[in-house]
Amino acid sequence: MSVVTQEVVIDAPIDRVYDVIVDYARYPEFVPGIKGCRVLAGGPGKRVEYELDLGIKRFKYVLRHEEERPRKVTWSLQSGELMKVSNGSWELHPEGDRTRAHYSVEILISKPPLVPQAVIDRISDELTKVNLPRNLHAFKARAESLR
Repeated sequence: MSVVTQEVVIDAPIDRVYDVIVDYARYPEFVPGIKGCRVLAGGPGKRVEYELDLGIKRFKYVLRHEEERPRKVTWSLQSGELMKVSNGSWELHPEGDRTRAHYSVEILISKPPLVPQAVIDRISDELTKVNLPRNLHAFKARAESLR
């Protein structure tokens, strides 16, 4: 299982950063690879369906998000075509007019029959080692652009 954590300082107040994170429907506008994002249910846990294009594979999955305004958003996989596990969180800490954002994600890709392990490993690497830094930059750029 791949667990990756990273931290970034965003030149925006915590409320703005939080608002960007929980505006799931707008993810296709700025998050690399997200081709569709739709909130299925609100309430105490928002279920959100994502469509992700990694170039080598396009797939859908549903995450359940728990929100604790303005400091934390966690998620867990509810269903998905390719993933067995997708858990993670955003933890936000104010630093004056800036925000320190800690992002953590744990992913386990399922191996369908007849699919070589090398393909599964490549998808896992794409999700954790390539997408994560790009996604952090995308959220940082989005929050900083909304002045």
